[in-house]
Amino acid sequence: LLGFTIHPQKRISKIDKERKITEKKIEKKIPVREIDHRIEVYQPSSSNVVKRTFQEDEQFQEPQQRRKKKKLSEMSAELPKVERKEVNPLKESLFSGQPMSALGLHAHLVKNLDDQLQIKELTSIQQRAIPSILEQKDVLIRSQTGSGKTLAYALPVVQILQNIRPKLTRDCGIQALVVAPTRELVIQTYELFVKLLKPFTWIIPGYLCGGEKRKSEKARLRKGINIMIGTPGRLCDHLNHTQSFQLDSVKWLILDEADRLLELGYEKDVRRIVDCLNERECEGESKSRQTLLLSATLTPAVEKLAGLALNDPLFVDNTESARSEFKEDFSKVVQEAISGEKLVVPDTMKQIFVVLPPKLRLAALSGLIAFEHRRKTDAKLLIFLATQDLVDFHHDIMVEALTRKVIEEEDEDIEGENESGDDGEEKECLLKGVRFFKLHGSMTQTERKSVFKEFRNCKSGVLLSTDVAARGLDVPEVDCVVQFTPPQKLSDYVHRIGRTARAGRSGRAVIFLNPSETKFVHLLNEKGLILLQDEFQKYLKPLVMKKNKPNAANEAVSDLQHKYEELIAEDQQMKEMASKVKYKSKVD
Repeated sequence: LLGFTIHPQKRISKIDKERKITEKKIEKKIPVREIDHRIEVYQPSSSNVVKRTFQEDEQFQEPQQRRKKKKLSEMSAELPKVERKEVNPLKESLFSGQPMSALGLHAHLVKNLDDQLQIKELTSIQQRAIPSILEQKDVLIRSQTGSGKTLAYALPVVQILQNIRPKLTRDCGIQALVVAPTRELVIQTYELFVKLLKPFTWIIPGYLCGGEKRKSEKARLRKGINIMIGTPGRLCDHLNHTQSFQLDSVKWLILDEADRLLELGYEKDVRRIVDCLNERECEGESKSRQTLLLSATLTPAVEKLAGLALNDPLFVDNTESARSEFKEDFSKVVQEAISGEKLVVPDTMKQIFVVLPPKLRLAALSGLIAFEHRRKTDAKLLIFLATQDLVDFHHDIMVEALTRKVIEEEDEDIEGENESGDDGEEKECLLKGVRFFKLHGSMTQTERKSVFKEFRNCKSGVLLSTDVAARGLDVPEVDCVVQFTPPQKLSDYVHRIGRTARAGRSGRAVIFLNPSETKFVHLLNEKGLILLQDEFQKYLKPLVMKKNKPNAANEAVSDLQHKYEELIAEDQQMKEMASKVKYKSKVD
Protein backbone atom coordinates (compact mmCIF):
# COMPACT_ATOMS: atom_id res chain seq x y z
CA LEU A 1 0.00 0.00 0.00
CA LEU A 2 2.87 2.35 0.77
CA GLY A 3 4.68 1.52 -2.44
CA PHE A 4 7.12 -1.13 -1.06
CA THR A 5 6.85 -4.74 0.20
CA ILE A 6 8.62 -6.75 2.99
CA HIS A 7 9.95 -10.15 2.07
CA PRO A 8 8.09 -12.79 4.18
CA GLN A 9 11.33 -14.61 5.15
CA LYS A 10 12.97 -11.41 6.48
CA ARG A 11 9.84 -10.60 8.48
CA ILE A 12 9.88 -14.04 10.16
CA SER A 13 13.60 -13.77 11.04
CA LYS A 14 13.04 -10.36 12.63
CA ILE A 15 10.22 -11.71 14.80
CA ASP A 16 12.35 -14.68 15.86
CA LYS A 17 15.20 -12.37 16.83
CA GLU A 18 12.95 -10.25 19.05
CA ARG A 19 11.45 -13.39 20.61
CA LYS A 20 14.91 -14.72 21.47
CA ILE A 21 15.91 -11.44 23.16
CA THR A 22 12.70 -11.50 25.21
CA GLU A 23 13.19 -15.13 26.21
CA LYS A 24 16.79 -14.40 27.22
CA LYS A 25 15.61 -11.61 29.56
CA ILE A 26 13.00 -13.91 31.08
CA GLU A 27 15.49 -16.72 31.58
CA LYS A 28 17.98 -14.43 33.46
CA LYS A 29 18.14 -15.59 37.07
CA ILE A 30 17.70 -12.91 39.70
CA PRO A 31 18.53 -13.64 43.35
CA VAL A 32 15.31 -13.49 45.37
CA ARG A 33 15.21 -13.44 49.17
CA GLU A 34 13.13 -16.35 50.42
CA ILE A 35 11.46 -16.22 53.78
CA ASP A 36 12.99 -19.33 55.25
CA HIS A 37 15.83 -20.34 57.53
CA ARG A 38 18.53 -19.94 54.93
CA ILE A 39 21.00 -17.20 53.97
CA GLU A 40 21.61 -16.22 50.38
CA VAL A 41 25.22 -15.85 49.28
CA TYR A 42 25.40 -14.11 45.93
CA GLN A 43 28.55 -14.71 43.92
CA PRO A 44 29.05 -12.08 41.18
CA SER A 45 31.25 -14.37 39.07
CA SER A 46 28.50 -16.97 38.88
CA SER A 47 24.93 -16.79 37.66
CA ASN A 48 23.78 -19.06 40.46
CA VAL A 49 22.53 -18.11 43.89
CA VAL A 50 23.90 -20.36 46.60
CA LYS A 51 21.76 -20.86 49.69
CA ARG A 52 23.21 -22.15 52.92
CA THR A 53 21.80 -22.85 56.37
CA PHE A 54 22.76 -20.90 59.49
CA GLN A 55 24.96 -23.80 60.60
CA GLU A 56 26.81 -23.78 57.30
CA ASP A 57 27.22 -19.99 57.53
CA GLU A 58 29.48 -20.35 60.57
CA GLN A 59 32.14 -21.68 58.23
CA PHE A 60 32.27 -18.31 56.50
CA GLN A 61 32.87 -16.29 59.70
CA GLU A 62 36.58 -17.12 59.86
CA PRO A 63 37.55 -15.81 56.40
CA GLN A 64 35.65 -12.59 57.09
CA GLN A 65 37.48 -12.11 60.38
CA ARG A 66 40.76 -12.92 58.69
CA ARG A 67 40.13 -10.13 56.22
CA LYS A 68 39.51 -7.64 59.06
CA LYS A 69 42.65 -8.75 60.84
CA LYS A 70 44.60 -8.50 57.64
CA LYS A 71 43.35 -4.98 57.18
CA LEU A 72 44.77 -3.92 60.57
CA SER A 73 48.00 -5.75 59.88
CA GLU A 74 48.25 -4.03 56.52
CA MET A 75 47.88 -0.65 58.23
CA SER A 76 50.61 -1.64 60.65
CA ALA A 77 52.87 -2.81 57.82
CA GLU A 78 52.42 0.48 55.97
CA LEU A 79 53.68 2.50 58.93
CA PRO A 80 57.29 3.69 58.69
CA LYS A 81 59.91 1.90 60.74
CA VAL A 82 61.64 4.15 63.26
CA GLU A 83 65.26 3.20 63.74
CA ARG A 84 66.64 3.43 67.25
CA LYS A 85 69.60 5.74 67.61
CA GLU A 86 72.34 5.51 70.19
CA VAL A 87 71.66 8.15 72.81
CA ASN A 88 73.83 9.43 75.65
CA PRO A 89 71.33 10.98 78.06
CA LEU A 90 72.31 13.80 80.38
CA LYS A 91 71.71 12.78 83.97
CA GLU A 92 70.95 14.97 86.93
CA SER A 93 70.91 13.75 90.49
CA LEU A 94 67.55 14.66 92.02
CA PHE A 95 68.23 14.41 95.75
CA SER A 96 71.32 15.63 97.54
CA GLY A 97 71.20 13.23 100.47
CA GLN A 98 71.22 16.12 102.97
CA PRO A 99 68.39 16.96 105.39
CA MET A 100 66.52 20.26 105.26
CA SER A 101 68.20 21.36 108.47
CA ALA A 102 71.63 21.25 106.78
CA LEU A 103 71.31 24.81 105.42
CA GLY A 104 70.56 26.49 108.75
CA LEU A 105 66.87 27.15 108.07
CA HIS A 106 64.60 28.05 110.98
CA ALA A 107 63.57 24.99 113.01
CA HIS A 108 59.86 25.85 112.66
CA LEU A 109 60.27 26.11 108.88
CA VAL A 110 61.97 22.70 108.69
CA LYS A 111 59.33 21.03 110.87
CA ASN A 112 56.53 22.68 108.92
CA LEU A 113 57.94 21.29 105.65
CA ASP A 114 57.73 17.80 107.12
CA ASP A 115 54.23 18.31 108.55
CA GLN A 116 52.63 20.09 105.60
CA LEU A 117 54.50 18.74 102.56
CA GLN A 118 56.22 15.58 103.90
CA ILE A 119 59.58 16.94 102.70
CA LYS A 120 62.67 16.02 104.73
CA GLU A 121 65.51 15.98 102.19
CA LEU A 122 67.01 18.71 100.02
CA THR A 123 67.05 18.23 96.27
CA SER A 124 70.33 18.86 94.47
CA ILE A 125 69.16 22.15 92.94
CA GLN A 126 67.94 23.38 96.35
CA GLN A 127 71.25 22.51 97.96
CA ARG A 128 73.13 24.49 95.30
CA ALA A 129 70.79 27.48 94.94
CA ILE A 130 69.61 28.27 98.48
CA PRO A 131 73.03 29.28 99.94
CA SER A 132 73.62 31.72 97.05
CA ILE A 133 70.14 33.21 97.47
CA LEU A 134 70.66 33.57 101.22
CA GLU A 135 73.82 35.53 100.37
CA GLN A 136 71.47 37.87 98.44
CA LYS A 137 73.10 37.37 95.03
CA ASP A 138 71.23 37.42 91.74
CA VAL A 139 70.86 33.87 90.43
CA LEU A 140 69.80 32.18 87.19
CA ILE A 141 68.58 28.65 88.02
CA ARG A 142 68.24 25.94 85.38
CA SER A 143 67.06 22.46 86.38
CA GLN A 144 64.80 19.64 85.22
CA THR A 145 61.05 19.64 85.81
CA GLY A 146 59.88 18.41 89.20
CA SER A 147 63.22 19.10 90.88
CA GLY A 148 61.94 21.57 93.48
CA LYS A 149 62.80 24.93 91.86
CA THR A 150 59.86 26.69 93.55
CA LEU A 151 61.04 25.75 97.03
CA ALA A 152 64.58 26.73 95.99
CA TYR A 153 63.52 30.40 96.04
CA ALA A 154 60.54 30.23 98.43
CA LEU A 155 62.50 28.84 101.39
CA PRO A 156 65.20 31.56 101.49
CA VAL A 157 62.57 34.29 101.02
CA VAL A 158 60.56 33.01 104.01
CA GLN A 159 63.76 32.45 106.03
CA ILE A 160 64.90 36.06 105.60
CA LEU A 161 61.46 37.64 106.06
CA GLN A 162 60.70 35.79 109.31
CA ASN A 163 64.05 36.91 110.67
CA ILE A 164 63.33 40.66 110.25
CA ARG A 165 62.89 42.54 113.53
CA PRO A 166 60.67 44.24 114.38
CA LYS A 167 58.31 41.81 112.71
CA LEU A 168 56.80 42.66 109.36
CA THR A 169 53.31 44.10 109.23
CA ARG A 170 50.85 44.67 106.41
CA ASP A 171 51.98 48.30 106.32
CA CYS A 172 55.51 47.22 105.35
CA GLY A 173 54.26 46.66 101.80
CA ILE A 174 55.33 44.13 99.17
CA GLN A 175 58.69 42.58 100.06
CA ALA A 176 58.81 39.83 97.40
CA LEU A 177 57.26 39.95 93.92
CA VAL A 178 56.87 36.62 92.08
CA VAL A 179 55.93 36.73 88.37
CA ALA A 180 54.52 33.51 86.84
CA PRO A 181 53.14 32.87 83.32
CA THR A 182 49.73 31.29 84.07
CA ARG A 183 46.90 31.72 86.54
CA GLU A 184 47.17 28.09 87.65
CA LEU A 185 50.86 28.45 88.49
CA VAL A 186 50.15 31.71 90.34
CA ILE A 187 47.50 30.06 92.52
CA GLN A 188 49.66 26.99 93.12
CA THR A 189 52.61 29.16 94.20
CA TYR A 190 50.33 31.21 96.47
CA GLU A 191 49.02 28.03 98.12
CA LEU A 192 52.60 26.84 98.67
CA PHE A 193 53.51 30.10 100.43
CA VAL A 194 50.38 29.80 102.59
CA LYS A 195 51.62 26.41 103.81
CA LEU A 196 55.19 27.60 104.33
CA LEU A 197 54.02 30.61 106.35
CA LYS A 198 51.86 28.71 108.86
CA PRO A 199 54.46 29.18 111.64
CA PHE A 200 54.91 32.84 110.68
CA THR A 201 51.37 34.18 110.53
CA TRP A 202 52.45 37.83 110.51
CA ILE A 203 53.78 37.49 106.93
CA ILE A 204 50.90 37.91 104.46
CA PRO A 205 50.90 36.32 100.97
CA GLY A 206 48.57 37.37 98.14
CA TYR A 207 48.04 36.97 94.41
CA LEU A 208 46.83 38.90 91.36
CA CYS A 209 45.77 37.21 88.13
CA GLY A 210 43.29 37.52 85.30
CA GLY A 211 39.74 36.35 85.87
CA GLU A 212 39.50 37.78 89.39
CA LYS A 213 37.46 40.86 90.23
CA ARG A 214 39.63 43.98 90.27
CA LYS A 215 37.53 45.49 93.04
CA SER A 216 38.29 42.65 95.46
CA GLU A 217 41.96 42.68 94.40
CA LYS A 218 42.21 46.41 95.13
CA ALA A 219 40.66 45.81 98.55
CA ARG A 220 43.32 43.19 99.34
CA LEU A 221 46.05 45.57 98.15
CA ARG A 222 44.77 48.34 100.43
CA LYS A 223 44.91 45.99 103.43
CA GLY A 224 48.54 45.19 102.67
CA ILE A 225 50.43 42.19 101.28
CA ASN A 226 54.05 41.14 101.93
CA ILE A 227 54.56 38.43 99.28
CA MET A 228 52.82 39.07 95.96
CA ILE A 229 52.44 36.45 93.21
CA GLY A 230 50.90 37.46 89.88
CA THR A 231 50.72 37.13 86.12
CA PRO A 232 52.54 39.87 84.15
CA GLY A 233 49.42 41.28 82.52
CA ARG A 234 47.46 41.76 85.73
CA LEU A 235 50.47 43.14 87.60
CA CYS A 236 51.00 45.78 84.88
CA ASP A 237 47.30 46.58 84.92
CA HIS A 238 47.44 47.39 88.63
CA LEU A 239 50.70 49.30 88.17
CA ASN A 240 48.87 51.59 85.76
CA HIS A 241 45.50 51.91 87.50
CA THR A 242 45.79 51.07 91.21
CA GLN A 243 47.30 53.68 93.50
CA SER A 244 47.67 51.27 96.43
CA PHE A 245 49.86 48.90 94.36
CA GLN A 246 53.31 50.21 95.21
CA LEU A 247 56.67 48.50 94.62
CA ASP A 248 58.80 50.78 96.81
CA SER A 249 59.59 48.04 99.35
CA VAL A 250 60.34 45.16 96.98
CA LYS A 251 63.52 43.28 97.98
CA TRP A 252 63.06 40.26 95.68
CA LEU A 253 61.92 39.98 92.09
CA ILE A 254 61.43 36.36 91.06
CA LEU A 255 60.72 35.45 87.43
CA ASP A 256 59.43 31.87 87.46
CA GLU A 257 59.26 29.82 84.23
CA ALA A 258 61.14 32.61 82.43
CA ASP A 259 61.18 30.86 79.05
CA ARG A 260 57.41 30.43 79.16
CA LEU A 261 56.91 34.08 80.10
CA LEU A 262 58.68 35.06 76.89
CA GLU A 263 56.98 32.43 74.72
CA LEU A 264 53.55 33.70 75.78
CA GLY A 265 54.45 37.22 74.69
CA TYR A 266 54.94 38.74 78.14
CA GLU A 267 58.34 40.27 77.38
CA LYS A 268 56.88 43.78 77.20
CA ASP A 269 55.06 43.39 80.54
CA VAL A 270 58.12 41.89 82.24
CA ARG A 271 60.25 44.77 80.95
CA ARG A 272 57.68 47.22 82.31
CA ILE A 273 57.88 45.63 85.78
CA VAL A 274 61.70 45.52 85.74
CA ASP A 275 61.94 49.13 84.52
CA CYS A 276 59.55 50.28 87.23
CA LEU A 277 61.64 48.59 89.92
CA ASN A 278 64.86 50.00 88.45
CA GLU A 279 63.41 53.53 88.45
CA ARG A 280 62.40 53.27 92.12
CA GLU A 281 65.86 51.95 92.99
CA CYS A 282 67.62 54.77 91.10
CA GLU A 283 65.43 57.39 92.77
CA GLY A 284 66.34 55.97 96.15
CA GLU A 285 62.74 55.10 96.94
CA SER A 286 63.60 51.41 97.39
CA LYS A 287 66.55 49.47 98.71
CA SER A 288 68.78 47.23 96.59
CA ARG A 289 66.86 44.42 94.97
CA GLN A 290 67.75 40.75 94.51
CA THR A 291 66.50 39.14 91.28
CA LEU A 292 66.05 35.41 90.69
CA LEU A 293 65.31 33.89 87.31
CA LEU A 294 64.20 30.25 86.99
CA SER A 295 63.78 28.07 83.92
CA ALA A 296 63.84 24.39 82.96
CA THR A 297 65.31 25.26 79.54
CA LEU A 298 67.71 27.95 78.35
CA THR A 299 67.13 29.98 75.19
CA PRO A 300 68.72 33.13 73.72
CA ALA A 301 65.60 35.03 74.82
CA VAL A 302 66.13 33.88 78.42
CA GLU A 303 69.76 35.00 78.24
CA LYS A 304 68.58 38.39 76.97
CA LEU A 305 66.10 38.68 79.84
CA ALA A 306 68.83 37.71 82.31
CA GLY A 307 71.01 40.51 80.97
CA LEU A 308 68.14 42.95 81.50
CA ALA A 309 67.05 41.90 84.99
CA LEU A 310 70.09 40.36 86.72
CA ASN A 311 73.08 42.14 88.20
CA ASP A 312 76.41 40.26 88.49
CA PRO A 313 74.55 36.95 88.62
CA LEU A 314 75.48 33.36 89.36
CA PHE A 315 74.43 30.49 87.11
CA VAL A 316 73.22 27.45 89.07
CA ASP A 317 72.82 24.35 86.94
CA ASN A 318 72.09 20.90 88.30
CA THR A 319 74.45 19.38 85.75
CA GLU A 320 77.44 21.63 86.48
CA SER A 321 79.32 21.51 89.75
CA ALA A 322 81.20 24.74 89.15
CA ARG A 323 79.67 28.20 89.50
CA SER A 324 80.77 31.49 88.04
CA GLU A 325 81.01 34.61 90.12
CA PHE A 326 81.75 37.12 87.38
CA LYS A 327 79.49 38.51 84.71
CA GLU A 328 81.91 37.69 81.88
CA ASP A 329 82.13 34.08 83.02
CA PHE A 330 78.36 33.99 83.53
CA SER A 331 77.72 34.99 79.90
CA LYS A 332 80.21 32.40 78.70
CA VAL A 333 78.68 29.62 80.80
CA VAL A 334 75.15 30.46 79.68
CA GLN A 335 76.21 30.59 76.02
CA GLU A 336 77.81 27.17 76.33
CA ALA A 337 74.69 25.83 78.02
CA ILE A 338 72.45 27.20 75.26
CA SER A 339 74.59 25.97 72.36
CA GLY A 340 75.10 22.47 73.68
CA GLU A 341 71.97 22.12 75.75
CA LYS A 342 70.55 18.66 76.14
CA LEU A 343 67.05 18.11 77.42
CA VAL A 344 66.89 16.47 80.82
CA VAL A 345 64.07 14.40 82.31
CA PRO A 346 63.92 12.39 85.55
CA ASP A 347 65.40 8.87 85.50
CA THR A 348 62.12 7.53 86.88
CA MET A 349 60.20 8.52 83.74
CA LYS A 350 59.51 6.02 80.95
CA GLN A 351 59.05 7.72 77.56
CA ILE A 352 57.04 5.97 74.83
CA PHE A 353 56.01 6.90 71.30
CA VAL A 354 53.24 5.29 69.25
CA VAL A 355 53.04 5.61 65.46
CA LEU A 356 49.52 4.94 64.22
CA PRO A 357 47.13 5.74 61.34
CA PRO A 358 45.04 8.90 61.88
CA LYS A 359 41.78 6.92 61.69
CA LEU A 360 42.73 4.91 64.81
CA ARG A 361 43.86 7.82 67.00
CA LEU A 362 40.60 8.28 68.92
CA ALA A 363 40.12 4.55 69.46
CA ALA A 364 43.74 4.15 70.56
CA LEU A 365 43.43 7.06 73.00
CA SER A 366 40.32 5.45 74.51
CA GLY A 367 42.17 2.14 74.79
CA LEU A 368 45.20 3.83 76.38
CA ILE A 369 43.02 5.34 79.10
CA ALA A 370 41.48 1.90 79.74
CA PHE A 371 44.98 0.35 79.72
CA GLU A 372 46.27 2.74 82.39
CA HIS A 373 43.24 2.22 84.63
CA ARG A 374 43.59 -1.55 84.38
CA ARG A 375 47.24 -1.24 85.42
CA LYS A 376 46.25 0.96 88.35
CA THR A 377 42.63 1.48 89.36
CA ASP A 378 43.26 4.94 90.83
CA ALA A 379 45.38 6.16 87.92
CA LYS A 380 45.54 9.83 86.93
CA LEU A 381 46.13 10.82 83.31
CA LEU A 382 46.92 14.23 81.83
CA ILE A 383 46.23 14.47 78.08
CA PHE A 384 47.58 17.41 76.06
CA LEU A 385 45.81 18.59 72.90
CA ALA A 386 46.72 21.45 70.57
CA THR A 387 43.60 23.65 70.72
CA GLN A 388 40.66 24.52 72.93
CA ASP A 389 38.20 23.09 70.39
CA LEU A 390 40.04 19.76 70.46
CA VAL A 391 39.83 19.71 74.25
CA ASP A 392 36.08 20.46 74.29
CA PHE A 393 35.24 17.92 71.58
CA HIS A 394 37.29 15.02 72.95
CA HIS A 395 36.09 15.66 76.51
CA ASP A 396 32.39 15.66 75.60
CA ILE A 397 32.45 12.70 73.20
CA MET A 398 34.59 10.51 75.48
CA VAL A 399 32.38 11.19 78.48
CA GLU A 400 29.34 10.07 76.46
CA ALA A 401 30.96 7.05 74.81
CA LEU A 402 33.17 5.68 77.58
CA THR A 403 31.51 6.44 80.91
CA ARG A 404 27.77 6.01 80.29
CA LYS A 405 25.94 2.68 80.19
CA VAL A 406 23.91 1.82 77.08
CA ILE A 407 20.74 -0.29 76.84
CA GLU A 408 20.80 -2.50 73.75
CA GLU A 409 17.35 -3.55 72.52
CA GLU A 410 16.88 -6.68 70.45
CA ASP A 411 14.08 -5.28 68.31
CA GLU A 412 12.91 -1.69 68.63
CA ASP A 413 10.04 -2.25 66.19
CA ILE A 414 8.13 -4.60 68.51
CA GLU A 415 5.85 -2.40 70.58
CA GLY A 416 5.78 -2.84 74.30
CA GLU A 417 8.32 -5.65 74.33
CA ASN A 418 11.03 -3.62 76.06
CA GLU A 419 8.84 -1.48 78.27
CA SER A 420 9.62 -3.55 81.33
CA GLY A 421 13.31 -3.60 80.44
CA ASP A 422 13.45 -7.42 80.47
CA ASP A 423 14.32 -7.74 76.79
CA GLY A 424 17.01 -5.03 76.86
CA GLU A 425 20.60 -5.92 77.56
CA GLU A 426 22.58 -3.46 79.66
CA LYS A 427 26.02 -2.97 78.16
CA GLU A 428 28.83 -2.27 80.64
CA CYS A 429 30.67 1.01 80.11
CA LEU A 430 34.38 0.85 79.31
CA LEU A 431 35.60 3.27 82.00
CA LYS A 432 33.44 2.74 85.05
CA GLY A 433 34.00 5.29 87.80
CA VAL A 434 36.57 7.36 85.87
CA ARG A 435 36.05 11.15 86.00
CA PHE A 436 36.89 13.37 83.05
CA PHE A 437 37.98 17.02 83.36
CA LYS A 438 38.96 19.70 80.86
CA LEU A 439 41.13 22.79 81.16
CA HIS A 440 41.91 25.57 78.68
CA GLY A 441 42.36 29.31 78.46
CA SER A 442 38.79 30.21 77.44
CA MET A 443 37.33 28.92 80.69
CA THR A 444 36.60 31.43 83.43
CA GLN A 445 39.02 31.74 86.32
CA THR A 446 36.45 30.20 88.67
CA GLU A 447 36.01 27.19 86.37
CA ARG A 448 39.75 26.69 85.91
CA LYS A 449 40.42 26.94 89.64
CA SER A 450 37.62 24.47 90.40
CA VAL A 451 38.75 21.95 87.75
CA PHE A 452 42.38 22.10 88.83
CA LYS A 453 41.45 21.66 92.48
CA GLU A 454 39.08 18.75 91.81
CA PHE A 455 41.59 16.94 89.61
CA ARG A 456 44.35 17.38 92.19
CA ASN A 457 42.12 16.01 94.96
CA CYS A 458 40.42 13.14 93.09
CA LYS A 459 41.84 9.62 93.33
CA SER A 460 41.28 8.67 89.69
CA GLY A 461 40.68 10.91 86.70
CA VAL A 462 41.54 12.11 83.22
CA LEU A 463 42.34 15.77 82.53
CA LEU A 464 42.29 16.97 78.92
CA SER A 465 44.16 20.24 78.58
CA THR A 466 45.94 22.66 76.30
CA ASP A 467 49.47 23.80 77.17
CA VAL A 468 48.00 25.95 79.95
CA ALA A 469 48.77 22.98 82.27
CA ALA A 470 52.23 22.30 80.84
CA ARG A 471 54.32 24.65 82.96
CA GLY A 472 55.22 24.47 86.61
CA LEU A 473 52.01 22.84 87.83
CA ASP A 474 52.55 20.21 90.49
CA VAL A 475 49.65 17.77 90.28
CA PRO A 476 50.16 15.00 92.83
CA GLU A 477 50.67 11.49 91.46
CA VAL A 478 49.97 11.92 87.75
CA ASP A 479 50.74 8.42 86.49
CA CYS A 480 50.76 9.08 82.76
CA VAL A 481 51.06 12.11 80.47
CA VAL A 482 49.69 11.63 76.94
CA GLN A 483 50.53 14.01 74.10
CA PHE A 484 47.69 13.40 71.66
CA THR A 485 49.08 16.13 69.43
CA PRO A 486 52.84 16.80 69.30
CA PRO A 487 54.18 20.07 70.74
CA GLN A 488 55.39 23.00 68.67
CA LYS A 489 58.85 23.00 70.27
CA LEU A 490 61.20 20.45 71.79
CA SER A 491 61.24 22.38 75.06
CA ASP A 492 57.44 22.14 75.23
CA TYR A 493 57.78 18.36 75.06
CA VAL A 494 59.88 18.39 78.22
CA HIS A 495 57.51 20.72 80.05
CA ARG A 496 54.48 18.61 79.13
CA ILE A 497 55.92 15.31 80.30
CA GLY A 498 57.31 17.07 83.36
CA ARG A 499 53.87 16.88 84.98
CA THR A 500 54.61 13.24 85.87
CA ALA A 501 57.56 11.54 87.60
CA ARG A 502 57.93 14.51 89.95
CA ALA A 503 60.02 14.53 93.12
CA GLY A 504 61.38 11.02 92.59
CA ARG A 505 58.08 9.31 91.76
CA SER A 506 57.79 7.08 88.68
CA GLY A 507 55.72 8.02 85.63
CA ARG A 508 54.97 7.26 81.99
CA ALA A 509 54.90 9.69 79.06
CA VAL A 510 53.25 8.62 75.79
CA ILE A 511 53.18 10.61 72.55
CA PHE A 512 50.98 9.78 69.53
CA LEU A 513 52.60 10.40 66.15
CA ASN A 514 51.26 10.27 62.61
CA PRO A 515 53.46 8.45 60.06
CA SER A 516 54.67 11.84 58.77
CA GLU A 517 55.81 12.94 62.25
CA THR A 518 58.33 10.19 63.07
CA LYS A 519 61.35 12.49 62.58
CA PHE A 520 60.32 14.17 65.82
CA VAL A 521 61.67 11.10 67.64
CA HIS A 522 65.10 11.60 66.04
CA LEU A 523 65.13 15.25 67.12
CA LEU A 524 64.44 14.17 70.71
CA ASN A 525 67.21 11.56 70.45
CA GLU A 526 69.66 14.26 69.38
CA LYS A 527 68.77 16.19 72.53
CA GLY A 528 69.61 13.20 74.71
CA LEU A 529 66.15 11.71 75.29
CA ILE A 530 65.48 7.97 75.01
CA LEU A 531 62.03 6.92 73.75
CA LEU A 532 60.75 3.36 73.40
CA GLN A 533 58.19 2.38 70.77
CA ASP A 534 54.87 0.66 71.49
CA GLU A 535 52.74 -0.90 68.75
CA PHE A 536 49.32 0.74 68.48
CA GLN A 537 47.61 -2.69 68.74
CA LYS A 538 48.67 -2.77 72.42
CA TYR A 539 46.22 0.03 73.17
CA LEU A 540 43.36 -1.45 71.13
CA LYS A 541 43.17 -4.69 73.15
CA PRO A 542 41.81 -3.01 76.32
CA LEU A 543 38.71 -1.99 74.34
CA VAL A 544 37.49 -5.62 74.37
CA MET A 545 34.55 -6.09 76.74
CA LYS A 546 33.94 -9.83 76.09
CA LYS A 547 37.21 -11.71 75.91
CA ASN A 548 35.64 -15.04 74.91
CA LYS A 549 34.70 -13.77 71.44
CA PRO A 550 37.13 -14.67 68.65
CA ASN A 551 38.88 -11.74 67.01
CA ALA A 552 37.24 -9.46 69.60
CA ALA A 553 39.78 -6.63 69.34
CA ASN A 554 38.85 -5.86 65.74
CA GLU A 555 35.15 -5.87 66.56
CA ALA A 556 35.69 -3.71 69.64
CA VAL A 557 37.52 -1.05 67.61
CA SER A 558 34.81 -1.13 64.95
CA ASP A 559 32.02 -0.91 67.54
CA LEU A 560 33.64 2.01 69.36
CA GLN A 561 34.28 3.87 66.13
CA HIS A 562 30.64 3.31 65.13
CA LYS A 563 29.54 4.55 68.54
CA TYR A 564 31.53 7.77 68.12
CA GLU A 565 30.06 8.28 64.65
CA GLU A 566 26.51 7.75 65.95
CA LEU A 567 27.01 10.27 68.75
CA ILE A 568 28.18 12.88 66.24
CA ALA A 569 25.38 12.13 63.77
CA GLU A 570 22.60 12.27 66.40
CA ASP A 571 23.76 15.38 68.29
CA GLN A 572 23.78 18.65 66.35
CA GLN A 573 26.05 20.37 68.88
CA MET A 574 28.51 17.49 68.73
CA LYS A 575 28.40 17.63 64.94
CA GLU A 576 29.24 21.34 64.97
CA MET A 577 32.11 20.72 67.39
CA ALA A 578 33.46 17.93 65.18
CA SER A 579 33.37 20.11 62.06
CA LYS A 580 35.11 22.93 63.93
CA VAL A 581 37.82 20.56 65.13
CA LYS A 582 38.34 19.26 61.61
CA TYR A 583 38.73 22.80 60.28
CA LYS A 584 41.01 23.86 63.12
CA SER A 585 43.28 20.86 62.70
CA LYS A 586 43.81 21.78 59.05
CA VAL A 587 44.59 25.39 59.90
CA ASP A 588 46.98 24.55 62.78
